[in-house]
Amino acid sequence: MTNSYAFLATCARGFETQLDHELHALGIEHTTPSAGGIRFDTSFITAMKLCLWSRIANKIELLLGECYAPHEDAIYDLGRNLPLEPWFSPTSTFCIRAHVNDKKFTNSVYLSLKLKDGIVDHMRDKWGQRASIDTERPDIVIGLQVVQRRARVFLELQGDPLNMRGYRRRQLQAPIRETLAASMIAVSNWDPETSGFIDPMCGSGTFAIEAALHATNTAPGIQRHFGFETLPCFPDYAASWRQLREEARDLSKRTRKSLNASIRAIDIDDSALDIAQNNAQTAGVAELIEFSKGDILKLRPTPAVLVTNPPYGERITVNDLELPEFYYQLGRHLRTFNDASLTIISVPELLKKNMHMKPAERIPTYNGPIPCEVARYELGRRGPSTADHD
Repeated sequence: MTNSYAFLATCARGFETQLDHELHALGIEHTTPSAGGIRFDTSFITAMKLCLWSRIANKIELLLGECYAPHEDAIYDLGRNLPLEPWFSPTSTFCIRAHVNDKKFTNSVYLSLKLKDGIVDHMRDKWGQRASIDTERPDIVIGLQVVQRRARVFLELQGDPLNMRGYRRRQLQAPIRETLAASMIAVSNWDPETSGFIDPMCGSGTFAIEAALHATNTAPGIQRHFGFETLPCFPDYAASWRQLREEARDLSKRTRKSLNASIRAIDIDDSALDIAQNNAQTAGVAELIEFSKGDILKLRPTPAVLVTNPPYGERITVNDLELPEFYYQLGRHLRTFNDASLTIISVPELLKKNMHMKPAERIPTYNGPIPCEVARYELGRRGPSTADHD
């Protein structure tokens, strides 16, 4: 019988619903949403499949142990009692990355050391030797989470975060994470078979590339390696992993033969278009995307799903317009579109005070350290375009 383990899939705050829907589509039946993620039970093989296929998750983590932690020694005891096999070996390297949100504990480094001491003492008792610490390229990455006296220890399966697909070799300043872009595409409800897709301010091309990967049923992790491949137990799963990858490649090839999706990437900057095209080439989807130079404020009204990440934050002007004026002109222009939608990320103040459109959906989130909002607007005949003055 295949063993079942407890897992946590993390995502950008605000997109737990989209991640939950994705996990169900990938075969996870029972899920428990939490802040910034979804908890569920499944097999190790299915967890490898999630690493390969999830477009929205940032991490896939296996729960090794948890406890009530009224003091630091509880973290040490937790390490002493973690299951070593099949996850650890005395010849593997590992590191611990701690996230602490608890008034009692203010030193995450110290808690990491306590957990490390418990684990290596357990190793010495069991094997007579201990694994080495490697903070740069460890074989095993352990996550420690301490929130409101509750400590949880996770084994990170993904290695590098899942947003690192491997195709973005070049990028502009402050690009959007691939997983956040995919989350926004999910919010847009884009259907490749019924609607065109446009990113009218494409930058590094992330939205268009993620749309093309989605339309072609291409696994977002098909070009990269994962942390679970360096675990001591991986040889037992290597054949299943090869099969998962082969099935993913076959599905993408079959989908591309019958694909008839329209995906456009537009930017006013020639260098941005060059970077976007190079990234799309690396992702293997350049031939599926129409790249063109253009100004979003002069974009011809067309029925399509628009998804974009315009400038905000410290940028003072766009198209020679100050940011508030640019957003006002953007909303004014997009209200001329019919049978279209816009999904956009920006700071809430610019969207609420200057777009003058009522969103069908709002999701507070972060783009890096910046508090943002993702808003979806139905344009023209698809929904209300009346002024929203709140």
